[in-house]
Amino acid sequence: MVFQEAITLLVSLAILSKSSDFVVENAVNLSRFFGLSKIAVGALLLAVSTSLPELSVSVLSATIGGGAIALGNVFGSSITNILLVLGFGGFLYGITIRKRALYDVSFILLFSALLPVYIILSMFFNNQALGFIEGFVLLLLFAVYAYYSFVRKIDIENGDHVTKKQALQSFVIFFFSIIVVLISAGFVVDSALKLATQLNIAQSFIGATIIAVGTSLPELTIDLKAIRRKHYDLAIGDAIGSNLINTTLVLGTAAVINPIVVSINIFSVILMFVVLANFLFLYVAATQNKLNKFGGLLFLIVYVLYFISIFYMQASELVT
Repeated sequence: MVFQEAITLLVSLAILSKSSDFVVENAVNLSRFFGLSKIAVGALLLAVSTSLPELSVSVLSATIGGGAIALGNVFGSSITNILLVLGFGGFLYGITIRKRALYDVSFILLFSALLPVYIILSMFFNNQALGFIEGFVLLLLFAVYAYYSFVRKIDIENGDHVTKKQALQSFVIFFFSIIVVLISAGFVVDSALKLATQLNIAQSFIGATIIAVGTSLPELTIDLKAIRRKHYDLAIGDAIGSNLINTTLVLGTAAVINPIVVSINIFSVILMFVVLANFLFLYVAATQNKLNKFGGLLFLIVYVLYFISIFYMQASELVT
């Protein structure tokens, strides 16, 4: 069984990697056809697509009354997208951040940093629950964000013209590639879970690592491919946009379905790291216009500190 799960894991990772190539290539073609910046395509089209694992997990959790899973998944993925995904990208390849991209992403980053404050205050004044009204407000904010992303047009450069036939072909390939990415990511998580269980690794460790990173695998693979091909705006737009979509569309949908009640102590720490991750990236982007190897390593170190903090808080909850 161990050998079988290991083969499944390797094959799934290979399929995930190749399908991610197709997603990046065709997302760029679509951005050229519609006259949208790569930031806009990454922040909405890619971000919604790669947030489907979080959406499915959160909706299912909310339906069966496990809203805390939805909240942890949403914000855990948001932290992973910035600190792990962009951290790895900066450490391995380096990420150049253009001034125009910084202008676009600053709005999203500030929005993403302020939303957790709204959520924690709402839960504080509502008996630690995020209910229908708060969820509806989050869905409304997603609609505003979607409109904002699509109105930011750019002029298509010479040589970048894409015909309707090419655009339609790119959309079909993009759509099916996203499906393959999501399915293969699911197989990676499932086989990794089974493999870890068979090797007698602690369940708490599996849940805090494999599951947390699992729903961010599409962002991780697609964005690293984009960064390696120097499509920096696409990767930044996807990673940052996924955070806002997780907080608005995903969490809003879950809260509308069923009120979310959690322990404020643990999730206060999570939300603190969400705010820290957003402002950390904004600071690096504004002051250096590049996330280099050192900056990427710093992001990864903060990500490790996040895990240590969560483990400590969970241990404290069990003791009390």
